[in-house]
Amino acid sequence: MPTTIESSNRTLIQNAFDRWAKGEFDIFSLLADDASWHITGQDPEIARTYNSRQALLDATSLPLRARLLGPLKPVVRKIWTDGDDVIVHWDGTAPLHDGSTYRNTYLWIMTVRDGRVVAVTAFLDNAAFKSALTKPAAPPEAKRE
Repeated sequence: MPTTIESSNRTLIQNAFDRWAKGEFDIFSLLADDASWHITGQDPEIARTYNSRQALLDATSLPLRARLLGPLKPVVRKIWTDGDDVIVHWDGTAPLHDGSTYRNTYLWIMTVRDGRVVAVTAFLDNAAFKSALTKPAAPPEAKRE
């Protein structure tokens, strides 16, 4: 039976993904400013540890968003909890400015403390992510806030 902390953390993350899917929330706003985010894999340009929310956003999220024509839509496959950890298996898709579609499958192991995500280990298709970053970004006048 899940503990109160596990239930609370699961609800927090489930609600965040539900709101993100509706375009009402930015999942990265749950990150503590000093959160550690590790992307697994062998590609040294992508697979590494980012030691702050801003470092992660600058290196990954903002460059990807610049290439997306619309928001990334998450579809959660399953959520598990284990103590402070919430594990989310999800798919994300979004149109790109060149007319193609970004598709990726993720598994995030998120450590939650006091309602904030303090650490993440992220599994994803690094090649799909890197390929999206080679696509053209939006012209400056077309960029979203």
